[in-house]
Amino acid sequence: MNPKVSIIIPNYNHAIFLVQRLDSVFNQTFQDFEVILLDDKSTDESLVILNQYANHPKVSHLVINKENSGSPFKQWQKGIKLAKGEYIWIAESDDYCELTFLKKLVNYSNEDHSNGIIYCQTNDIDENGVCLNHRINYTNRFQPNIWEMSFVKDGKEFVESYLSFFNVIPNASAVLFRRELLENSIFSSSLTDMKMCGDWYFWIQIALKSKVCFLSETLNYFRDHQSVSRNHKDIQKKKLRLFEEKVVRSFMHSKQIINLKSEYLLYLKWFDLHGYQAIYTKSFYDIKLKNISFFSFVKMYIKNKFTLHKLIRKFAILA
Repeated sequence: MNPKVSIIIPNYNHAIFLVQRLDSVFNQTFQDFEVILLDDKSTDESLVILNQYANHPKVSHLVINKENSGSPFKQWQKGIKLAKGEYIWIAESDDYCELTFLKKLVNYSNEDHSNGIIYCQTNDIDENGVCLNHRINYTNRFQPNIWEMSFVKDGKEFVESYLSFFNVIPNASAVLFRRELLENSIFSSSLTDMKMCGDWYFWIQIALKSKVCFLSETLNYFRDHQSVSRNHKDIQKKKLRLFEEKVVRSFMHSKQIINLKSEYLLYLKWFDLHGYQAIYTKSFYDIKLKNISFFSFVKMYIKNKFTLHKLIRKFAILA
């Protein structure tokens, strides 16, 4: 008989956090699950730890890559192909959770078979487990902040009203999703090549086919540390992050979901990373969506730069 839940634990160089993650999985109060362990060619002590769990009765697979895949979402794809459960939980190797995580989310999801994404509230913690932030603050820009209470929403409405602005399901470790909703096309090359926005792209595709459920209880702990993939401080990573967002927004366009306010902010962030000479390069226009002309795009850029320079001069005079 297949397990109720397939738990995929993709790891890369998280030996320092791995035991806490594994213990928080194997000691769940809900025990109808299999565990799929994946390692993306770690160079720390991860393999020593993973091999200690290889013969655990809950472990169905331990897959160690000979070469690094280059994308966390290729690891997601690999684990999902091996999964047998009705639900899938991608439990990132540097996070951990309450021991009641599975029991509460499975019970919540069982109330309606059309519930495709089920997730809970999260606290951000540092390398030592000290709380940095409660994720209710992450969604405060929405008023009312619907994450203050548990809810069930139609998936398309959820994408249009919330996910079209930014990824409001920011940590995969907080999420269960139904395996039957996954089609082969979900792991297109545009998703598996991503390094930062693949989860956002993934949730949108599932949400459009189901309902989204949120449990306001904090059951998940996201580890914020130096090597987290969303830490993108240099210019090239910022550009890559924005280009990946453009891919996500292009997909939403194909589903007639257009958020002009967020697209404008995307362009402003892109403009801030480019000087005037950039308008003569082909790559400058990689960020442009199909609903804006080249002329309008360049006009927007020049207007933004002119306004910015006026503000800089004004504050320089005042100083």
